[in-house]
Amino acid sequence: MTDLQQALASAPVTQWPQRLALTLVVIAMIAAVLGLMRWGWVRRARSQADLAPLPAVPEPPDPMTCVVVDARYLGGTRSGDWLDRVVVHGLGVPSQARVLVTSAAVWILRSGAPDLYLVSSEVAGARHDRGIAGRAYESDGVVIISWSHQGQLIDLGLRVRDAASAESLRAAVSAMSDLSIEHGATALSSTTPGDPA
Repeated sequence: MTDLQQALASAPVTQWPQRLALTLVVIAMIAAVLGLMRWGWVRRARSQADLAPLPAVPEPPDPMTCVVVDARYLGGTRSGDWLDRVVVHGLGVPSQARVLVTSAAVWILRSGAPDLYLVSSEVAGARHDRGIAGRAYESDGVVIISWSHQGQLIDLGLRVRDAASAESLRAAVSAMSDLSIEHGATALSSTTPGDPA
């Protein structure tokens, strides 16, 4: 063993109180940041306590009979404000999802979070956007579904892996929404003033 190796092997640990103190400071800072994040989440949830519970989710359709797209659910926000995240009822939890679209409804089946069921009459439309819930991607990198839940309009963001599937999802949801609006307009026009409501 060389003199240098002997010196390194026998060198005592120095300044350990300072190192221990520095480690404790770092741990305390991390804990403080996590605590502030949790406090903000709880505070936001309390402010959104008026949002009605999610509707029950019926059995999803056979995948062979509808449009099916795998995506990552990014979160929900109050419509028109991509930073105003909705956190109650699990709507703020990012998760892997499978989205199924028929002419009657949209199912968003999520892993580790509550599933979502959007009937066609409550879907205001779908579009491509660059971000939601504080997350930004490339232009048109996120599919946004606008959903009216008990009178409150919420934007739900979905990140689809490829552009073709993203457009397929947007088109299917938009077509379903348009069809629902057409049916509503037809029903309204067929009602005469003398008819009961």
